Amino acid sequence: MMIKQLKHKKKSFTLIEIVVSLVIMGIGLTAVTVTFFGGRFILKQAENKSRAISVATVKMEEHLAKTFSGLGGLEKPVLVDIGTDAGSEDKIPVDWKVSISTQWETNSKLGIKVPYKVIEVNTFYNEKSPNNQVTRKNVKLVNIVPYPYMHTESLHFEPETSGQSVPSGHFEAINSLSLSFNYPVAKDIMLIYNIAISIDDSTNIKSTDTIYTACRLDGEHNFRGTQTRTPISMQPFISNVVPIDNVSADKNHTLSIEWMKETDIPNAGIVRLKEANLMILSAERQ
Repeated sequence: MMIKQLKHKKKSFTLIEIVVSLVIMGIGLTAVTVTFFGGRFILKQAENKSRAISVATVKMEEHLAKTFSGLGGLEKPVLVDIGTDAGSEDKIPVDWKVSISTQWETNSKLGIKVPYKVIEVNTFYNEKSPNNQVTRKNVKLVNIVPYPYMHTESLHFEPETSGQSVPSGHFEAINSLSLSFNYPVAKDIMLIYNIAISIDDSTNIKSTDTIYTACRLDGEHNFRGTQTRTPISMQPFISNVVPIDNVSADKNHTLSIEWMKETDIPNAGIVRLKEANLMILSAERQ
């Protein structure tokens, strides 16, 4: 019997195959590296932008929390605020500025112009690319604050010493009991006032003796609304509500309260101001 001997050949890589493999591996590693660093850059871009938006949002909320008048007058656009949020060690610094301007909406049907505030917040930051190029980036937020449909103005007055006495036989303005205002649109106004009095001397004051109060707009000859008539000895508190329609726009107005004592005996008794409240409720005229 003949025994065949099997010969086993050992396989090995040629130099060309090794070189080709190294090239393929290099290309693969390069692709992975580029993808890795590119991904990190994209994540960093998103982080930077998110931070800039966060700073802008905080500044916007700060100013939206203010009233219409708290954002300034009706003047031209103004730069309200500017600064830098330094951040922490791992966060980029963000510069910010806030500008506020007044715009007008015209209603030709009603023949009026109504203002509104435009708040613009800009944030700026530097962003470095993988090849170390620095680019200045910007995020901008814009919002508006409408002109309030209603306004309130109020005044509380309490004399530190003995208050002003009520004049007898003629009307006289109550010192410090007046409010001034200027609205950019025509308004209908409701005036509310409350006055507390003290009787320092009741000599010769009868139960029929009274105090009159009335409201005057801009020093006009005639009073506005209804006059009150209050018994001196029976009711030491005076209250009145006065509606005033169509108060003109873009004009300085003043509402003042006047009073007078009417007694059977001239100059009877002494009646003084103890405390007073004055409030204006105003709404856009429709």
